[in-house]
Amino acid sequence: MTSREDKLKKKMSRDKHYIITLGCCVLFAIGCAFWVFHENNKHEFRHDYRTIAEYGYLRVIAEENEMSFQAGDTGSVKGLQALMIEEFAKAHGLEVRFVQERDLSTAIDMLLDNKVDLLAWHIPVYDYMKSTISYSIPVFTSRQMLIQRNKDRSYPDGFIRNQLDLAHREIYVQKGSIFKQRLLNLSKEIGDSISIVEIPNTTPEILFHWVDDSTIDYSVCDEFVARVLQKKYPGVDIKTAVSFTQNYSWGLNPGATDLLDSINSWLEIYLESKE
Repeated sequence: MTSREDKLKKKMSRDKHYIITLGCCVLFAIGCAFWVFHENNKHEFRHDYRTIAEYGYLRVIAEENEMSFQAGDTGSVKGLQALMIEEFAKAHGLEVRFVQERDLSTAIDMLLDNKVDLLAWHIPVYDYMKSTISYSIPVFTSRQMLIQRNKDRSYPDGFIRNQLDLAHREIYVQKGSIFKQRLLNLSKEIGDSISIVEIPNTTPEILFHWVDDSTIDYSVCDEFVARVLQKKYPGVDIKTAVSFTQNYSWGLNPGATDLLDSINSWLEIYLESKE
């Protein structure tokens, strides 16, 4: 073998290794790009208003309480938000298919995974959630209230009117609810700890009942829901606020821009007519 042939073979070998290495790098880069694209678009919404109109139904996940949604005995629905959504659907020639859920985290996952179209929940408009879901225009305003027994039914020093007195108290809330975050913020505001106990698979009424029968001492509930429940449990006090007045809205998948526009346009007219 001549020196020239030897050099040529070595060069071809180097070129082969270079091409293989380059090919692996390209494939790796394509794989990374695909993974990033998949992660960024795994919640891409494919069921916007046009598709909803074609299918003829709107999928709604709702919190089980007196203000959001309750199923009637004859297949009818109760709850202010549920009735509003039915009016929206009727105005747009749609059927509503409700799904009940007690855990907000689960409900948001279903919304982002395109299993439902609309989240009808008592959720305040929080900045930290705007990167996860889209909000409709405010549907109503409300506050979060401390649920406790009336003063004549509380143990000594157990009745609370000042938020500072919540330090070191044990407060029970629904697992996955927005109440935990509010209490964490309140703990920072008062400069002391609050013990938060999350109860899975429960409802505001169950926690209301537990407070009333002294199973627990404190819970937190939306003011509108609390007003309805207090009629059933008059021995429970709901006058101590743990938040300021906040806007409450419906939640949508960030990709459902047409549905958001349709809902907002309808809400503007509907809410103005109710003033």
